[in-house]
Amino acid sequence: MLLIEMSIDLTMLVGGAVAIAFIAGFLLRSSLMKKQKKKVNELEREMMANHAEILELQQEKLALEKQLKGVSNIPVIPITAKEEKKSEKLQDKSTGTK
Repeated sequence: MLLIEMSIDLTMLVGGAVAIAFIAGFLLRSSLMKKQKKKVNELEREMMANHAEILELQQEKLALEKQLKGVSNIPVIPITAKEEKKSEKLQDKSTGTK
């Protein structure tokens, strides 16, 4: 008959299980951190591209405004001052006081 007597040390078994669990947890957490870091880098690149596009549009806008100021030599008369005087005259007539 084949009968082999084996003695297993309980402390070694528990220690090995703890070590394996620690290594598995460490590998799992490090892979998750790599994925998150990759996602953050991707989002940062996207934000930088968006900011660069906004800055380009601002430069184009300023160039167009500058071009319009240079071409337009028509004097501009503000309308707000005349409207305020008219509204004051209308208010005086409606209240009956001068």
